[in-house]
Amino acid sequence: MRNRSFEKKKVCPRCGIKLPESCEVCSDCGLVFSRLNIATNKEAKNLQKRGEKDFIVYTSKLPSDVSYVKLLCLTIFTGLFGGHCFYVGRYLRASILLLNFLLDVFLVVFNSQIIAFSQTLVGALSTLSGFIMFAWFWDIFMVAFKKFKVPVAIDLQNEEFIIKDEKE
Repeated sequence: MRNRSFEKKKVCPRCGIKLPESCEVCSDCGLVFSRLNIATNKEAKNLQKRGEKDFIVYTSKLPSDVSYVKLLCLTIFTGLFGGHCFYVGRYLRASILLLNFLLDVFLVVFNSQIIAFSQTLVGALSTLSGFIMFAWFWDIFMVAFKKFKVPVAIDLQNEEFIIKDEKE
């Protein structure tokens, strides 16, 4: 039986490849991991608004401009309608949670009128709403255990890429 030394691994946030913890540059995509220390969420939001998604990486390591306590409080108290996702710039997920909240309010206010129209529609909408609402509980769990992915902007223009030898 061989003894293997298990080295800690880290996952590249850009390409998803597993690398040794001591690795400073991703061998697949060329991401310099030290750039994550200076990456900002504010710049990622600006890049998303301009549609430049090539410069955005999703990482669970919170940047300096995102407060863990504020993110956790927003997730618990405003997460039902996507407040925490709007805070970090995950706008599609935030919009889905907000629309789900509005659907829930609509179903509660006009419940008797909708049931008179179609009980099947109410059942289908309620089931869909319940599945989407599960995302809020999942986000509370992910933020509490520091696994929630936050978009950060990485300056690719100053980044050195490893050029692979394609002659092999």
